[in-house]
Amino acid sequence: MTMRAINDPEFRVHPLTLRFPGDQEDAFREDFIQKSMSQVRISLALGLILYPLFGILDYLLIPNVKEAIWFIRYLIVCPYLLLLLFFTHIHYFKRISQPLLVLTVLVMGFGIIAMTVIAYPPGSYFYYAGLILVLMWTYTIAALRFLYATLAGWALVFVYEIVAIGFEGTPFSVLISNNFFFLSANIIGMLACYLIEFYKRKDFCQRRWLEEERQKSEGLLFKLHNELALASDVQKSLLPPPMLNWQGGEVICYIKPSLEIGGDFYSYHNFEDGRFALALGDVAGHGIPAALFMATCLSLYSASLSQRLNPGERLARLDDELEPYTDRSHQNCAFCYLELERGVLHIANAGGIPPYIHKASGAVERLKACGIPLGHGLGKYYGYKGIQYKLGAGDSVILVSDGVVEAIGKSGEMFGFERLRQTIAAGPNGTPRAMLDHLVREVNVFSDEGAIQDDITIAILRPKLEKSKESEGMV
Repeated sequence: MTMRAINDPEFRVHPLTLRFPGDQEDAFREDFIQKSMSQVRISLALGLILYPLFGILDYLLIPNVKEAIWFIRYLIVCPYLLLLLFFTHIHYFKRISQPLLVLTVLVMGFGIIAMTVIAYPPGSYFYYAGLILVLMWTYTIAALRFLYATLAGWALVFVYEIVAIGFEGTPFSVLISNNFFFLSANIIGMLACYLIEFYKRKDFCQRRWLEEERQKSEGLLFKLHNELALASDVQKSLLPPPMLNWQGGEVICYIKPSLEIGGDFYSYHNFEDGRFALALGDVAGHGIPAALFMATCLSLYSASLSQRLNPGERLARLDDELEPYTDRSHQNCAFCYLELERGVLHIANAGGIPPYIHKASGAVERLKACGIPLGHGLGKYYGYKGIQYKLGAGDSVILVSDGVVEAIGKSGEMFGFERLRQTIAAGPNGTPRAMLDHLVREVNVFSDEGAIQDDITIAILRPKLEKSKESEGMV
């Protein structure tokens, strides 16, 4: 027979003994002992204070036999309490703590009962109150479990009745009065002890359940972390290598998602006719939804490279193909695309940050190319206006995602476009690697590296061009 706590089907105890079924009882006892040691020591210390303190009453109520009473109080009970208090610091005490505490109750209680035998009326009639204090100590602060406390309490009642009736010759009216208070205190103490242990057991179950749930959560988080790490590896495998050197120039790319997986991506492609394409995309949002849409955008973009389209036509086609994927998710993709052909950039932009040109002279120019992000379905109707820009020898083309300009500094200020332009202008006019390291370092220092709010992607293209007499700039 078991009893369930209200609204807690996992909490089952025997209604009389409060025992748990199975191995759960052993686990509770171990936990109970560990958590009650401080309480046991405090209760013993309190007994060591109060038990000898009542020697004052011995002096006032029964001065003629106080020496015999004090022998019990100071040479038997108090030394026992002191010895037991020291014994609680020995590991073996935990194994027999409950029987020893029962013995402690009996020593204190039988000591008081013995005092009632030695004492003479009317003082002897008042010592029953000391037994009530022992019962209060037993049922509330001694850290005795219900069954042990009940056994000790009723043992005191039984012995008191025998002594009061058989040895003291206590008047009937006094006996009735004492028993009324004594038995009532015992019953109330039993109820208090029962409820204390009941809620301790319930607390044990709840802590155990919470620990199990914590372990499950940690297991799920570990599994999720591994799956996200795998997804991150899969996502990285969709991207081309971050560096490429070919006869027409050099390109280097960098990507740092704000989470394990993100929505930014880059891509480059060498056409057979000598053109070179570079693209940088930034999907709205973060995490798994952004990563899935990023894979879709990258897949459709890669498929479009087999078709001969100018940059504006390519973006319009991608906008049309992505629209079915964004009807429900309402996602979009900022996408900047450029093709390099004989030193001329052909650029179309769908809501991304326009390219920056870092000239060999150190000057920085931000191109004016804009358009509607992919996925809205408007670009296929209104199109994307392409622009052309003639590069000079030593010029570099820099593409960034909005995670760079939106990086938040320690003061709450954004990195911003002007700081980006100044950072590019102050960068080394050497290899694309040197410029990339410079940009990444400056953004990390500004944002304290750990405070990145959005994915950061940078792509730098530096063509190998001969010096030309033709004018550089917009075509």
